[in-house]
Amino acid sequence: MHLAGIIGSRRIITAAGVVLALAGLLILPGCWVMSIHPLYEDVSPTDPDIVFDKGLTGSWTLTDEKCTTVLTITAKDEVYDLQQAKQGEGCGDWQEKSHQEARLLKLESSYFLDISPIPDDVCDMCIAVHWIAAARFDKETFALTPIDSDGLNKLLQARTIDLKTVPEDPKPRIIERPVTLTASAKDLKSFCRRFAGDKTVFKADSTFTFKRK
Repeated sequence: MHLAGIIGSRRIITAAGVVLALAGLLILPGCWVMSIHPLYEDVSPTDPDIVFDKGLTGSWTLTDEKCTTVLTITAKDEVYDLQQAKQGEGCGDWQEKSHQEARLLKLESSYFLDISPIPDDVCDMCIAVHWIAAARFDKETFALTPIDSDGLNKLLQARTIDLKTVPEDPKPRIIERPVTLTASAKDLKSFCRRFAGDKTVFKADSTFTFKRK
């Protein structure tokens, strides 16, 4: 989706915060990173970097302080359907459900998951933002590591990379807003390929590790 016709960055941020419920369910640490464009390229018949692994399907759980996130993954063609729910007395106000879709990409030897809202949940005036995470999985575990905002910002400030982002709002904000990338899929892929093994960009302590249910 191109940015032409979008009425300014505040609308983008509002849409991003509304439609990506995954961030709320997992309670991502700090200021998370989202993208206006997907990691995959919209080409016909399909992006050659999109892959499918049946091993991702099934039920997964992540438990933290008496709160369990149950992630159920099904698939049709190359699109994964993700349904999540929180269970347990430690979940507090986060006992809700969410529904997203995802595509798995293999860039060199590393896997990445591009997660976005299902089309029916995106309003006419909203943008279906994407959440990109490095992915590791085997028969028993499924791990997602998001892009670290601090690591990304250091690279941007040092001009080590040139990834376009939504401009910062000069007005002070009570709630920290997510970093929103506007870079193309091609540039996002180049970034992921280059920094897949960088522990300051994909931090181990930010990893969500699910276990097979």
